[in-house]
Amino acid sequence: MSRFRLPARVAPSPAAEEPGLQNSAARLRSSREVQSRILAERRAPEQGGNVEGVKAQLPDMTTEHLADPEFAGKREGESRQSQSPASPPECAASGLAKPRKEKLVVLFRLPLAAEKQLEQIPGAGDVTPAYMLRAFAKEARAELRRLLAEDDLAPHVDEAKRIFTMAASDMAVGEPMTVYAQGSAIRAMHAALDDPWLIEPRATIVGAFLAAIASQLIEARRVR
Repeated sequence: MSRFRLPARVAPSPAAEEPGLQNSAARLRSSREVQSRILAERRAPEQGGNVEGVKAQLPDMTTEHLADPEFAGKREGESRQSQSPASPPECAASGLAKPRKEKLVVLFRLPLAAEKQLEQIPGAGDVTPAYMLRAFAKEARAELRRLLAEDDLAPHVDEAKRIFTMAASDMAVGEPMTVYAQGSAIRAMHAALDDPWLIEPRATIVGAFLAAIASQLIEARRVR
């Protein structure tokens, strides 16, 4: 017995002899009854039967199976997938394009005077200074991500300028830190620190604003 043929005791599919029907039979979940009806319709002209009568007896397979919840769900899901994602040009035209964020590694350094103010914050005795610095750095990074343009930088420009021009001996030991900032905000930072041609490294400029934000947060929390 050839390995390409089914054993005699296994009934072959009615569509086995007509390959053109195999795809449709698979879409109809390999229903032998449906395949038999389709074969009967196709063989009716050869046997001289009444084609119209056979068609009248056959249900509308397309309508019947498309109405099935399984197939209806697939059709509906496919249509939603094809319509839901908007192309980039459409997003840009509608003004829904998200501003681009840039990832930078900066050196988080605070002025020595700002670190001394940590002792004047309520509850400072319950945690270590390193813990407090990490907490303020986290808040400053979150604020940095929200900055978009020149107007958002205004509250931090004066402090950033002071830190940017400060001598290294007046700054505490720094720690590398990953931050995210909007491209438009970074360009505005360069302009605010008198670097319109973007000569200074971005990490240095953004680091000055990060330190300025953290210094202002510490100043706002300390007890006067």
